[in-house]
Amino acid sequence: MDKLASIPLQDIIIPKNHIRVQSIDDKIIKKFSDSILSVGLLVRIIVRPLSGGKYELVDGERRFRAYRMLFDKEGQKWVGIPAIVEEMSPREAVRRQVAINENRMDLTPFEKAKGYNQAWETGYFKSIRELSLMVGKSHTVVVRAINIFKRFPKEVLDAFESGKLTQAHLHYFYGLPDQKAMLKLCRAILKKKLTSTEARALANRLDERWLSGDRELLIQIAENDPNIKELLGKEILIADLVNKSKLTVNYNNLARLKELIKLMYALMESGAFRTTLAQYHKQQ
Repeated sequence: MDKLASIPLQDIIIPKNHIRVQSIDDKIIKKFSDSILSVGLLVRIIVRPLSGGKYELVDGERRFRAYRMLFDKEGQKWVGIPAIVEEMSPREAVRRQVAINENRMDLTPFEKAKGYNQAWETGYFKSIRELSLMVGKSHTVVVRAINIFKRFPKEVLDAFESGKLTQAHLHYFYGLPDQKAMLKLCRAILKKKLTSTEARALANRLDERWLSGDRELLIQIAENDPNIKELLGKEILIADLVNKSKLTVNYNNLARLKELIKLMYALMESGAFRTTLAQYHKQQ
């Protein structure tokens, strides 16, 4: 049965596998301590009892650290922190932390992804599907979120962690082929202060899989018409110039150019190009 208590700060332990999704620095903790001084602790922390009169923190790390800051400054007045004491296993504690984070409105998509990754690394979930069911997200969403921390270089992760890269930038990194491209995009966004549109354009240029697949994609669209396939295969060249891409159309007379334009127009009007393009991106 849950109970309310004032727990001495020295009796509370933060476990190594505690899910920490938001930054914990002195400035943030100072804001929490100022708020507590002004209006009091509005939401109690949650702890679970351990042996020897100790408690393990389940939820409320920043509130707990704010109390410790107040205790260091003002002494015994802040020696105990209001808490909800609940009996639960270590696995249940991790599950509770993930559930609490999932329902918090102030967490960014990156912070939630960080929580999924930390929860998975505890080893308390038998499969990612079990984790996805618990947070109410699709298996694909959770896998993609966890893969951020496997695929993204530390410099990029740190930029998201610190807020230098915004959540609007996050999906531009997903399609990039390697960490070299990710670092190039990250550094360009920070150094040149790229707008969202500029960042998206650069990400598209850095996506070598898309650039190298353009020619093949056009040929796939025309697969059922040998004449179109021959025309596209021989007379269209696509080159990536890094800073901008170039489409070159070669023709030996104006009649040939007119034929090419008509064929391309027919493809666009048929919707085949749009459909194939959508399917291509879905497969990446």
